[in-house]
Formats: sequence, C-alpha cells, structure tokens
Amino acid sequence: MESDAYLDDFRARGEEMAAACTRCGDCFRACPMTDPAGLGQADPSATAQGIVSLISGGEGTEDAVRWANVCTGSGNCIPACRYGINPRLMVQLARGFARRATGETPLSERWRGTFAGMSRGVRMLSRLQLPPETLARLTPSRAGTARRSPPEVVFYTGCNILKTPHIALLCLDILDRLGVDYEVMGGVGQCCGVYQYREGDFEANARIATATIDGLASAGSTTVLSWCPSCQIQIGELSLPNYEARFGMRPFDLNPFLVFLAERAEALGALMTRRVDKRVALHERPVLPEVNAAVRRLLAVVPGVELVEIDVPRVGTQANSLAVLPAFKRALVEKELAAVADAGVTTLATIYHACHRELCDAGEGRSFEIVNLMELLGEGLGLVSHDLYKRLKLMQDVDAIIVETAPRIAEHGLDLETVRDALLSEFAADRTAAPGPLQPDRRNRIDGFMAARTSRGADFAGRRAPAPKSRTTSFTNAATRL
Repeated sequence: MESDAYLDDFRARGEEMAAACTRCGDCFRACPMTDPAGLGQADPSATAQGIVSLISGGEGTEDAVRWANVCTGSGNCIPACRYGINPRLMVQLARGFARRATGETPLSERWRGTFAGMSRGVRMLSRLQLPPETLARLTPSRAGTARRSPPEVVFYTGCNILKTPHIALLCLDILDRLGVDYEVMGGVGQCCGVYQYREGDFEANARIATATIDGLASAGSTTVLSWCPSCQIQIGELSLPNYEARFGMRPFDLNPFLVFLAERAEALGALMTRRVDKRVALHERPVLPEVNAAVRRLLAVVPGVELVEIDVPRVGTQANSLAVLPAFKRALVEKELAAVADAGVTTLATIYHACHRELCDAGEGRSFEIVNLMELLGEGLGLVSHDLYKRLKLMQDVDAIIVETAPRIAEHGLDLETVRDALLSEFAADRTAAPGPLQPDRRNRIDGFMAARTSRGADFAGRRAPAPKSRTTSFTNAATRL
C-alpha cells in the first residue's frame, strides 16, 4: 500500500541517522531548550541514545521524549554535530514516532482541527485586508495559464504569510523592480505538511508534501524560493530528500527568498530612491543562519539605515514555535524589548511573518516602532505598503474590526459568523472564556454599521485605528501577552 511505502521512507531516514549517530550528546549540549524544559540535569549521551531508540522503532526514554517535544527547530545542534548528521531532523523525527505511538485518537484527527483553524484564519484574514484584485496577485495561477517559457523562479508563499499580506506583496513588488520573472504558488492548498508531521502522521505528511512538490515542479522552474522557515525545513530537509529517494530525481532546488534577494543586493541598492534614517535592531531566529547573513547584506544597501546589534538569546524557528514553553517565551520577549529600548534604536525589525504577527503591536507606547524587514526595503525603494494586520490587531475589539472591514466582507461574500470566529481565534486567544454567538441586538447594530460602511465603500488602509468602543470581545496586546 502507498501509506506503508510512505512510512517506510521515514523509517529508512531514521535508520540511516541511527547508524551514523555515535550518541556523543553534543547536539543535546548545544540545544537552547534543555534548561528551560527542565532537562538541565539530563545525561546528554543517554538522551541521545533515547532519540536513536525512538527513530529505530523503540520507546526511547522519558528525557528523550521530553526533549523531542520541546524542539523548536533552532538548529544550534547542526554545526555541533561532528558526524554530518542533521540532529534537528533526527529529534523532530523522533518526536513524530513518539507521538504516533501514544494516545487512542486516530492520527488524522490529531491535526485536522488545528489545520482547519489555520486554513480558515488564512482565508479570512487575507480577505479582510485585500480587495479581490490585489489578493489575486498572491493566488497560484490556475491550470492552463499560458506561458511561453517557465518562470525564472517560483515564489512559494507557504500558508500563513497571507495573514500579513503586505509582507508578501512587498516581496513581489521587489521582484518586479529587479525584473525577475516569477510565478506565485502556495496557500493552504499547497501546504508543506508540517501540521501532520508534528503529530506523527507521516503518511498524511508524505501525501501532502508530494502533491505540493509536484505542484511546485509543474511551473517548470528549477528554482523555488521559500518565504517561510518552517516550509524551508520541512520541504528542504525532509520531503525533497524523501521525494528524490522514491522517484530518483529532485525537480527543483528550494532556497530562502531573502538569500536570493541578497545575492542581488547590489542591483537592489541601485534602485533605492529614498533615505530611511533609522537605527534598526533585528528580531532574529537562528533557524536559518544564511537568512540572518542575507538580512544584514540587504539592510546595508538601504540609504540611512544603521544596524544596531543587541545581545539577547536567539531561539526557535518563529515566535509560535516557542508556544511549547510559554513562560520561557514571555521571558525572551521581555528581555528583548528591554534590550531594544536600552539600545536607543528607532526600529525593531522582524524577519519572519509569525514573529511579526505576535510582536507587531508591542511597539505601541514604547520608544521604538516594530516593522517587518520588507517594509524597510520597500521604504527605500519608494514602495507604499500598509501593515493592515497590525492595524486590525491594535483595534483590540473583534466586532469593531468587523465593522471596519465591512467593505471587504461584502466584496468577498464572507459569512459574518465565520469571520468573527476566525478573528476570535486569531486575536483573542488569551480570553478566559469565549464570548459566544452574537446576540440579536449586537448583531443588528453591527449589521447597521456594516451596511453604512459598505455603501460608502470605505477603506481602512493607512487610517489610524480607533479606540475600541466595546470590550466584550476585546483582547490583550503583545506587550502584556507574550
């Protein structure tokens, strides 16, 4: 059966790494998550042996399972390994084997709700911010679209960047300025399979990843550019090698978008038209060191930008990867915000989209702004962009957001209750109790406001967020939540 064959692929990867691993424990010693996870006294070699047991069909050890479950993908373990193994892949594979061996809930049900919630959020948040014609720029081309030749590159958005579409649009605008011929692919219909992989549903992961690889390959380009670091790891380190082993070929190379851009930094610098007089600190992640180097090269060509280094711990793939240890995550954010303020910078620049979603509102009331790196590049190029996600988040009232985005809701034909549920899930995760369905009087009031705004065709881009009028569906900002 196909499912059995897919599972065999994962077992083969595990056996290959198990055979190469010496159980020295250097990967464990390099991991930034061990102390926060209460593993500071665990034996590194014994824990590594437990990981090898898990990827070889065994039960592992309690410490090994704990370590696998708190892996955030930082990647510090990779250069620490003297034997050419990718310990990040090994530990995350062990996590999957451990999870699939426990619990009575069918594997497919363990990730389905989370994936459905993510899909709904992406669909709603992108549509609340963009009119259909603009959103179409970020939509994969339909089958049968005529092209005389393959594009130079495929820009693979992944799924969640569409919640902060201004970042993705700036990527496309800059490719346009550089004269790069590209095709856009991605969205929830071309997921990397990370939701399934985390829960140990290797069969579903393989089916999804194979379909996505085939879809990306259909454009005919040998270069695919990823934005999302999770997608880069998932496809680049796991799925493409599995695909190559199964089918005897690798249809394309997957490279981080920002690395591709940095290779063209000189050309990009020649296109800069405006000074950006800002002292900038970076909100970085260690997941892809080559991206951090690329970001520095890109900022160096923006006139007026002064990069200020801050000495804070760098952990995880993106901000959401640290949700496994909430207290540790909050402490990291508090330390970074304090360090940024002490450094006297004007700007804290996020790199990845999930980090931006969580931090974008934390600059309110502080001495510095929080923007995404792409906004700084766009500003130097004279490109206009509006961080509408930040604007929605700063409103701090879900029903007020619905009123404000009424024209978009009408344009896209969105269901009001579905929109509200998606907004509550996105912005009100810290509420102690869900505020339930809309009461008739509240619904009538919102419907009236929406009708008035829709008839005016009002747009909220670039306007200041009003203070929330009702707190019944309010939520806290990053400064107090993270």
